[in-house]
Parts: sequence; structure tokens; C-alpha cells
Amino acid sequence: MLFKTSQIAITLALLVGGGIISCQSKTPEQIARVAELELIAAKEKAEAVEVKKFVDTTPDLYRVNWKVCSEGFLDQDNNGCKESRDVASKGFPEAVLVWGPVQEVKFVTKRHFSPNMQSVGLFVKSKGCLKLGKPEAGDQFYKIHEFSLTKGSALPNPDSAKIDKLSPEDKTKAIRVATNNAEDEIASLNNFGVSSSGFIPSTALQPCLTLEKWKNL
Repeated sequence: MLFKTSQIAITLALLVGGGIISCQSKTPEQIARVAELELIAAKEKAEAVEVKKFVDTTPDLYRVNWKVCSEGFLDQDNNGCKESRDVASKGFPEAVLVWGPVQEVKFVTKRHFSPNMQSVGLFVKSKGCLKLGKPEAGDQFYKIHEFSLTKGSALPNPDSAKIDKLSPEDKTKAIRVATNNAEDEIASLNNFGVSSSGFIPSTALQPCLTLEKWKNL
């Protein structure tokens, strides 16, 4: 994890200013440490500039949560409801961040691999998910989450989804987290051939599939 710029600045001030050592008594290791901190600080500053540019040139971010209750769920955990949280916790997946505006919410069904089940996807019409990076395409329906229900069960009500617009501050924080996660994921794929979660990625598990791609799986 990268050092915070403020922490680096304090450390540099102490090192260079004599709070820890004087200029005359610095060892080669200490000199190398100062140089390392300066490089980290420069990288942090450059990243902050890039994040601000990204924030300023992208649409508003919206958080999509859901609470879907149905008698069609085979498992009746959480009183027969499937529910998300802003931050994932045991039994509750993490909400999904999408580029706004969110124009429509709907549930769509398709054939399940089991003849007695049906797959139901929660879709929102937006400019895509934050996990996909900067929005490049126009408005489309993107999958937020998928559920398995017994065949013939009624589709959930679109009101089962809750949409909240992020503040500028929360948008910046979310983009910083997404950037760090993306770096970890790319490194994991390059080094080990699997995602950072330990699984080989498949099309079905890709985040934010368009409705057309999801239907064709």
C-alpha cells in the first residue's frame, strides 16, 4: 500500500530538517531512504493529479443497492431475502457503483441450467460500472446482480433496488479504491493467470455485463 502524502512529507521534514538526523551524519542507507520517500511522494502527487482529472471528466457516480425478497429462493437465509450493503459483509454482497444518470431499473429472466430454476438479473440503464473504468459507450442496461429463483416465480419489483448519488468526496474515494483494486487485479492476472480472488475469470463472472451479453451466455 502506498504511503499517504502527508505522512511522507512529515517523514521527509524530519529526515532532512534534522529532527531525526543531521545532514552531516546521514548514512548511505538514510540517504537512500530520503530518495525513496521523495520518489513515493512524487508518485503520490502525480496520482492525485490524475485522479482529480478522472473525477472532473467523468459523470456522476451512483450506488446501486438491492433487497430482493422472494419465496422462490431455495435457501431462506436472511428471511428469504437477498440484500446488499455499501460495504460487503458476511452474507451481504457489496453494492455496485455505476456511471449516471441511472435512467431505469428492471429485472430480466433467462433460462437456467436447471429445468426447475430461472436466472433473474437486476439491470440498470446507465453508462456502465465503475469496475469497467471510464465510460466509453452510451447508455445501456448493465447487470448489477444475478439471482436464481424457482421456475415460475414472479419477477422482483424494480423498487427492490435503491439508487443513491455519491457526493464529490465519496466519488473521489471510490475512484481511488477502484484504481488500487485494478492495479492489484492486473498484477494478479499477469503474474498468476488468475484474478485477485483466486479464480480463473470467465465471461459469466465478468462484472457489469450488458443485457445482450448476459442473455447470450
